[in-house]
Amino acid sequence: MVRRKTANPAEIEALARDALAARALPIRLSAEKRRAWETEFNEIPGMSYMGCRLDLSDDRVVAVRLPKVEPHHQGGLGTDAVNGAVLAGFFDIALGVAGVLQFPGRASGTVELSIKFMRPSLGDSLIAYAVALRRSENLAFVESELYCAHRLCAVATGMVSTAAVPT
Repeated sequence: MVRRKTANPAEIEALARDALAARALPIRLSAEKRRAWETEFNEIPGMSYMGCRLDLSDDRVVAVRLPKVEPHHQGGLGTDAVNGAVLAGFFDIALGVAGVLQFPGRASGTVELSIKFMRPSLGDSLIAYAVALRRSENLAFVESELYCAHRLCAVATGMVSTAAVPT
């Protein structure tokens, strides 16, 4: 009988993140410009209110972290799970940034967001990884995975579009 080594949850999360990166388009900013963009985005009042942080250290994968789940994040299914509305906002940040960064200097935003909740997000912190998979002149197709306690809890797909400029 052959015994297989069982990967721990942190290893599984890292492998899944690498799989996302392998399918991703590169972020269309240099490392220096990504750091500046990240700093500016993290100063948005909504990011502070939500308690999350954007991480653009990778040239393909956008990461959004919620280092500490607070009571105002909870209430999903009447439990201590993170509420679905909070998760939707978290995904909008992750997917939106992954798509917006495909169109540097152009006004753009999320135009479609679809979420599949797979299990309750019960834990002390969250992380979402998001990537742009394909882009056209005005549209980016994006995908994200959300982990809590190194367990995949939800996946999302979406589209980000550039804004029409009034004439």
